[in-house]
Amino acid sequence: MKVLFINGSHRQGNTDLIIKSAQKILNNKNIENRELVLRDIEMKLPDGCEQCAESEICPNIADDFSHSIEPTIRDYDIYIFCTPVWSDNITPLTKMFVDRIVSWCHPDRMYLQNKKIAVITHGMADASSWKIVTGWFESICTWEKANFGGSFFASSTGKIGDMSIDEEKLKTFLENLI
Repeated sequence: MKVLFINGSHRQGNTDLIIKSAQKILNNKNIENRELVLRDIEMKLPDGCEQCAESEICPNIADDFSHSIEPTIRDYDIYIFCTPVWSDNITPLTKMFVDRIVSWCHPDRMYLQNKKIAVITHGMADASSWKIVTGWFESICTWEKANFGGSFFASSTGKIGDMSIDEEKLKTFLENLI
């Protein structure tokens, strides 16, 4: 079992703290996991060219993501997207990442097919905003023929560490995924 945490926060803070808590739980169960921090990766916007519909990697985008990162993230069993609520949705970094990996025109590139996708989100927003984030990922699962594994929410403010994580609920969430 291999788990990839995708950290979509634009700055170091509460998302990192939630991931560290989740990794501790998985490490205690000897579950292999990795964190991919999107803010640390050169990742250009997809250009939507016609060639993208016929090739695996866009020939017009030469960045760290396409050459060093994208090939290394194909073989995970569970993908956990971790994003603060950003204007009642996911962060722009998370959106750009999804746009770069989702197969839109590539049925042969659907490496998320039959994988589990889950969401950890937090922020000053309430449950209605968390549901928007969750719903967006559920639609990605439908498109990619992936399995939605659920979501975990935490209340937080803009201050690092000012957050309420129910550790028992986080543990249950992760145990249900694996």
